[in-house]
Amino acid sequence: MKMTLRILGATALFSILISSCKKGDTGPEGPAGPPGSPNVMYSAWFRPPSYQKDTIFGIWGFRFDKAEPKITQQILDSGIVLTYGKLLGYNPAIWPTNRVSQLPITLNYLQSGKTHLDTWSAHATPANLRIRFVNDNNEYNVIAIQHEFRYIIIPGGVSVTGRRSLSYEEICRTYGIPE
Repeated sequence: MKMTLRILGATALFSILISSCKKGDTGPEGPAGPPGSPNVMYSAWFRPPSYQKDTIFGIWGFRFDKAEPKITQQILDSGIVLTYGKLLGYNPAIWPTNRVSQLPITLNYLQSGKTHLDTWSAHATPANLRIRFVNDNNEYNVIAIQHEFRYIIIPGGVSVTGRRSLSYEEICRTYGIPE
């Protein structure tokens, strides 16, 4: 019985191999597809029209929430949201007018004989980007509205190796983002 099954199996395999399709000429190459896009998204520069005052652990802070539905949980889990600032509300001796840096930004300066430490940070959550300002001396009651911010969303699947440490100009060049 085993011998009969082996003979039948070998015969079936031989029949399939003989009757299979024969290789023909290679067909013409199809048209080239569109160039690949890394699907990187970015905002225009924006100025928060106002900030909300908050207090965390006794330190005053000011925050602005920017609604952005493109920031999804999937982006937060596998991509990256980079936030940049132009702090135009400072004296140019503290923050040069054309300077752009990635948040968090920490400024340490002397004003009226007193040392100040200002920190600007960004925190992304689904559909929202929060910009937050803190001064270590609780000196401010309002924030200048000249400061500008911009964010760049790089989804998962797009190479970001070493990108966090690139300058704003290098990120824009790498992903073809207009400055």
